[in-house]
Amino acid sequence: MSSRTDLGSVVETTHGPVQGTVVDTPYGPVRQFLGIPYGTPPLGERRFCAPEAAEPWDEVLEAGAFGPDPVQAVDGPYTGVIPGADATSVSEDCLTLNVWVPAGAGADLPVLVWVYGGAFLTGGGSFPLYNGARLAAEQQVVVASVNYRVGALGFMDLRQVPGGEGTTANCGLHDVRLGLQWVAANAGNFGGDPATLTAFGESAGAGSILHLLGSPGISAVLQRAIMQSPGVDMTQSPDVAATVARAFMDNAEVSDVAGLRRLEPEAIVDAQFKTVMDMMITVGPMPFHPVVDGSLIPGPPSELLQTSAATDVDVMIGATAHELRLFHQDLPEESSEQILHYTVGGHISGRTGAEPPANEVAAVVREYRQAAEGSALTSDSDILTAINTDVSMREPIQRIADFRAIAGASTYLYDFRWCSRADPDKGAFHAIDLPFVLDSFHVDGWREFIGADNAAEALGRGIRSAWAAFARSGDPSTAELGPWPRYDLDQRMTMILDATPDLASDPLQKERSMWRPTGRGGSQ
Repeated sequence: MSSRTDLGSVVETTHGPVQGTVVDTPYGPVRQFLGIPYGTPPLGERRFCAPEAAEPWDEVLEAGAFGPDPVQAVDGPYTGVIPGADATSVSEDCLTLNVWVPAGAGADLPVLVWVYGGAFLTGGGSFPLYNGARLAAEQQVVVASVNYRVGALGFMDLRQVPGGEGTTANCGLHDVRLGLQWVAANAGNFGGDPATLTAFGESAGAGSILHLLGSPGISAVLQRAIMQSPGVDMTQSPDVAATVARAFMDNAEVSDVAGLRRLEPEAIVDAQFKTVMDMMITVGPMPFHPVVDGSLIPGPPSELLQTSAATDVDVMIGATAHELRLFHQDLPEESSEQILHYTVGGHISGRTGAEPPANEVAAVVREYRQAAEGSALTSDSDILTAINTDVSMREPIQRIADFRAIAGASTYLYDFRWCSRADPDKGAFHAIDLPFVLDSFHVDGWREFIGADNAAEALGRGIRSAWAAFARSGDPSTAELGPWPRYDLDQRMTMILDATPDLASDPLQKERSMWRPTGRGGSQ
């Protein structure tokens, strides 16, 4: 998109005046304001500390270019998994945000704030995939996006290591919250209604929002939340976080936090990669992750989302049908059955606290095989991927919806099922929904990557209309998708997002209920 200076549009903010540019979209022109500082650069002694508000400025700030993305590996293990999710310019001086406003729009527009994903290791507001201009123009909403620290700089808890006094856990979440507070304070100046402020994000971005929903006082900042494929049961304990921090320090060859603060960003990234590899077996592939800190994150989301503060925020939450097919790996043929049964047994014992008998494990495997009959995804590798998807993503999401339904909180559940036309084996994989939400089919080869067709375009319009309607009123019902009732325990109505969107009474309830922490069939 080409841009031109918006000569007549200087917006006064709480920190100082900003001047943006105008870009053209298929839906009309948009005023965009890029790279606005919301936090003081977290450099030197501020590294590993909660962000502080940006210093005010007096002169007009030219907001015509994105700020740098947070420090991250530009060729790490998650690079190239999906198109366009690669950072090119990174810096610790990254606490900026971006705002898109439909030109000529009136006041009191809904406000949506995008929080990017990337396994808490990567991501950035400058990625073309996350540009909010088209969504703003098409749906007549204000769209913002917030940069936040990732990896060790954003999600390493140093409080239990030498020199860790005064450091802050969950720096990246503190960044997101400060950015949301800036948007809430300034939304009216950009034509938005702060009473509609809605955070929306995918993967780690959704996970960030999910954790913040349990943060004290969050309902004073955030009215609504849309969470696409969050990892619910992935909150670290302080002890695990301390283990990760000590491993990181060993890999960085420093003895205390002062030494960590002297490291160059490149050395941070190198030690981070080594720590990810070291922790793969004992902690998992995402060792830098939100941690229970007793303040911002008093406990895991599955506990906190039943509190009154969390239930004051309207929620839309869902997943893709085949999440982990993005990371699908073939099992060795000679041991696939053994691996499959071993994994299922581990999942059951992890949720029930008891080792399951072999016949119960076999029954679970058999149920998944029967569910796969008639499809092309019937191998042991396919079955294992389906099980891991339900255990790690889909059942925990339904559990969150159930908790909120019990508390009487406004909740809407969806199941994204549009499958890749370019690679049918990938199905509706993790992150396939991104271009539908942000109208980014034209970016970085996404149209070809998933084989987007006219049906995909139509579904995208329907999804964006529902996201905007939810931000506007707390109800995602639209002419495009039709009525979308709130989730309750009687019917568990779920919006199926596919070429022909429809409602269903939780079609996968049987599969999901197997993995309740209270045991198989433990659905309320």
